[in-house]
Amino acid sequence: MAQKGNSPLVNITLDVDDHVLASLPLGPGERERHIQIELACRFYANGWLSLERAAQMATLDHYALGVAVADRGIPRQYGLTEATEDVAHACRYE
Repeated sequence: MAQKGNSPLVNITLDVDDHVLASLPLGPGERERHIQIELACRFYANGWLSLERAAQMATLDHYALGVAVADRGIPRQYGLTEATEDVAHACRYE
């Protein structure tokens, strides 16, 4: 298990047919990154992850994940959890 900062990372292996990967309009170096972002967006859309956690999963900041979510037409979820995360995020820059 790898570690990033204080958080342990878990590596997940995804088996995908070579022909399927070859049909994607992405180069070999881009495929894994796009899959990581797509999964984070989908988990956010399903309500499984907050925006902050999805951003961590995608290794993006809040703004970049917000753009990725908007690009996919996923409605933003905003409740007490998200408000608390936004306040905590904003306090880091004071």
